[in-house]
Amino acid sequence: MSQDTMNPTTTSSNAAWPTDRKWKTWPDWVNLVLGGYMALAPLWTTGASAGWFVTLGLLLVAGSLWALGSASSPASEWTMIVLAAVLFLAPWMGGFAAATGAAWTAWIVGLAVIVFSAVGLSQRKKSAA
Repeated sequence: MSQDTMNPTTTSSNAAWPTDRKWKTWPDWVNLVLGGYMALAPLWTTGASAGWFVTLGLLLVAGSLWALGSASSPASEWTMIVLAAVLFLAPWMGGFAAATGAAWTAWIVGLAVIVFSAVGLSQRKKSAA
């Protein structure tokens, strides 16, 4: 192959180039695992509100799959940040802030998803530049 065919700016399939990022972003994979953890956390976390944990966990899984499957959608990362903020506030909104294990689980996972989504958003901006 010549050097020109290896350069993404000279190929005829420029539209497909950003999709190389699909399913390869590690922060989105971490968020997928964290969402699964939240959905299953009521099984081992005392005082966990199953409704809040399972619902937000499944929404985080769905958001992570959206982020993983879309190569250049910052909306998916912002959606994850909003969901994580709701998760962080869930102990107060759901009335389980006094249940230490459940509250700390929501706070730690919520903050982690915010951080990893921000990293994913930063990576998207770098790959678009």
